[in-house]
Parts: sequence; C-alpha cells; structure tokens
Amino acid sequence: SATDEATQPQAGATKQAQTAPSAKSTSHAPTYHAIDMKSMNAASVNVYNGGYDDFVIEDITPILSDASSYSQKWEFYIYTRPYQTRIKFEISNFAFSKNEGKVKGYVKKFDGDKEIENYPISKSLKSGQWKASKSGLELDFGGYKLAFKDNAFHISGHFDDEKATFEYVLPTNTWKPGTGNVYFGNSENNVFKYSILTYQKPVTSGIIHKDGTDTPVTGTAYGNHYAATIAVYDMFDEVADSRKYTDDVFVEFRYYVPSAKYNAAPFGFLMVAFEGTPIFSASEINRTPLETWIDDKFYSYEIDSRQQIEATDADNPNNSAILRMTSAEPEPSDPYANLPAFQRNVASRFAKPVEYSIPIEYELDIDADGYKAKIPVKGSYSMTRLR
Repeated sequence: SATDEATQPQAGATKQAQTAPSAKSTSHAPTYHAIDMKSMNAASVNVYNGGYDDFVIEDITPILSDASSYSQKWEFYIYTRPYQTRIKFEISNFAFSKNEGKVKGYVKKFDGDKEIENYPISKSLKSGQWKASKSGLELDFGGYKLAFKDNAFHISGHFDDEKATFEYVLPTNTWKPGTGNVYFGNSENNVFKYSILTYQKPVTSGIIHKDGTDTPVTGTAYGNHYAATIAVYDMFDEVADSRKYTDDVFVEFRYYVPSAKYNAAPFGFLMVAFEGTPIFSASEINRTPLETWIDDKFYSYEIDSRQQIEATDADNPNNSAILRMTSAEPEPSDPYANLPAFQRNVASRFAKPVEYSIPIEYELDIDADGYKAKIPVKGSYSMTRLR
C-alpha cells in the first residue's frame, strides 16, 4: 500500500494508449523458473460459496525464517468513529533490517467525516526487543500487541506520546478472498504467502482511552497478512490493490506483475459483496490499460490512469464482472527517502520503488447468479512500482 506521507509530483502528462494489451507484458527473456501458483486457482478464491471461508490460524502464524530475504507483515485497517486506526506489524531480515521488528500506523480522530486529530505510530526494534510466538499468533512489539485468542484477534497499543491507548477485538467471521501460496522457482523455500481477511461490519469493537475517558467504538476492519522468503524486488515489478465499500457494496481488487526473472503472467483477484454477502469472486483477471500518466519526478514510470479489469468466475463462466477505473493525478512517495545515502545507493541497485496513492472513480458492471447492476463508486487505488 502507498504510504501516508505522499509527495505531490511535478507536472505529469497523460497519453492515450496506442494499443490496449490485456496486461503489462511479462514475456521477457531469458526464462528462468516458472511460478507454481499452488492454491491460487479460482477454486481457492471461491470456497466460501457466498458465505464465509474457514479461518485457519496457520495461515498467518509467524514463520520466523532465517532466510536473508524473509519478511512478514500483519496489517489492520480499523474504521470506527470517532477514532480510526491503522497498524502494521513487520518482521524483516531484508537488507539492513536483520531480525528487526517494526510497527507503523496512526490513530486519527474525526468529527463526523472531518479529521481533527492525527497521531502517527512508528517504532523500530532490534533483535531481542520484540517477541513473536511460533506456535500461534502472539506479537509484542514494544507495547504494541497482536494476538489471536478466544476465537478473535486482539490488537492493543498506545499513541499521543504514550498518554493514550487503544484496544480492539476483531472476531473471525471473515471472508478470505485471494488467500494462497505462490511458489517462485522449484523450491518451497521461495514462497510468497498472503492472506486477506475482510470483516463484515459492524463486528469490530474497541476502547480508546484518552484524557481520562474511555470511548467505546464499533465499525469495520480489514486485515492483510503477507509473508515471503524471497525479496519483493525479486518477485514483482508491480503490486496494485484497491478496496472500497459503500453502505451495501464492497469491492476488492489485487494485481501482481511478476518480475522478468520468472517470465510469468500477472495474477490477482476481484471480489464483490452486496449487503454483507459475497456474490462474485474470481482469479481469472484481464487488465487493460486505456490511458497512462507519466511520472516526471520518479523514473518516468508509466501509471495507468484509466483501465478496465475484466474477471470471470472459472467455476461458473456465466458469472462475470467488469471494473472500469478512472483516476485523478497519482500522489507518489519514495520509500527510500529516509534511508542514509549509503543504504539508499545499495538498495537502488536492486529496485527503484515508488509508492502511489491514486484517487479513482469506479464503474462496476456485474452479472453474477442473477444479480445484474452497474454501480458507480469512488475510492482509492494503491500501487507500488519497483522498476
């Protein structure tokens, strides 16, 4: 996902696509190893059949690998009022983060829909300063805690210079679209493992303690889990995601473009839910760029400013969806911006990542199990380009 501290780009340019390929080309040479997408077929994304997929704690238990490129993240977006929280726990061996624990996020306070207070969360912990259980999910990163117990996720921490605290309970009545393992090369040691947990509202409850007052909150939460024993820059050229809900419609889209090394087709999924029930999901994704915005500030990357995503349910080819996305000017940020010059130079040899936060308007055209609709939705789209 794009970082919150986005930098406004210099004047960009828009060009009309001369052709409309189904996706960015990955027909690179030479060919090394193919990607074995175990559990990434359509069936793995549709197992809930309109209900809930079974939650398995092993999906998101810490791996605690010694691999030099090991990283693992647990990220939760908790949409409640008057407080909203985003928190990410990360373990990393990558580059200059040997067995390092990090926590990052924010707590925001709102008056209606207007943000009136913002408390950033950011902490880095060296080996021995954080704790993680390997037999279940239990993390303690300097007072920020994530645990799975009593059939629910429990998240707690502090903000406002440790003068205030938050506690949340997220039950496990979740959808799990797109959950699976993707193996790069011929070894199961080279794995990209991810689980996406979507909570039906209003299941999340919590307490914010600030200024001597306890404020109970309820709302919606989304959770992402990511684990890899291979570097992101090695796996992918591009990662994109978008998630949005209105009072009755929920849309989630993810898309991954493998790097030239693996010469593999892009993959991802599209999921749609209506009034709290999933009505469509598919991992058969065809993305067509229609217009491109050129980033004049960072590496002249071309970002799709207008695109169309077509998805078909492999188990039921009569069920289909088309998602048309038109964006305003992207807001790029440089994830290397705060690195010392030496570390930045070393990291840049492997990849030149830029994270984009992109305001968009959707038009969703869906035909699934007798449900037909054309739905306009406003939201945002996050993309990371690595090269």
